Amino acid sequence: MKNFGLDDLWIVNPKIAISGEARAYAMGGRDILESAKVVGTFKEALNDADVVVGTSSVTASSRSNLSRISITASQLAERIGGSKRIIGIVFGRESSGLNNQEVEKCDFMVTVPASREYNVLNVATAASIVFYELFQREVTPKPELATKAAKERLMLRFDRLVKLSGAPEHRSRLARRAFRNVISRSFISTREASLLVGVFRKASSKLL
Repeated sequence: MKNFGLDDLWIVNPKIAISGEARAYAMGGRDILESAKVVGTFKEALNDADVVVGTSSVTASSRSNLSRISITASQLAERIGGSKRIIGIVFGRESSGLNNQEVEKCDFMVTVPASREYNVLNVATAASIVFYELFQREVTPKPELATKAAKERLMLRFDRLVKLSGAPEHRSRLARRAFRNVISRSFISTREASLLVGVFRKASSKLL
């Protein structure tokens, strides 16, 4: 994090307390460790994030596994641009990564392509690659990303349309996840979200 200009570290439910040994290993990044926020739950760490990016070596083996469809770290860096929104990047446990429940809470997933023979990177290596991509990407002006609240309003309007469609529950659930994937991976702007909310609202009123 220190190497690539990042300083807002959150640690969720650590197995041990931050000790003198950890501080010694931190070296020049000790100030980041000292200011780290330690919380008990995944939700606490990401409560203020407008976009939640999960990381995993496990990608979707089937097109029906919508939660595990991923983009690369390079694609993430390209899409973030110079946004001022709060973007939370989540790295899982060294031993087992993120579980399925945690993946579901992410807007989308990022993976680092590696050899099929051994594609699992340790946390430090994965973090370094993702942070490097974010750091080196030339910043170009982009429309301001929609806030978390704006995307939630958009999802609520879409949910209303899904209910009015009368689709079976399992199809409705997949449709919601698919739409969430679309708005997350597209890094929808504030203006785009506002326009879609308006269209969905009018469409819902016509169907009533």
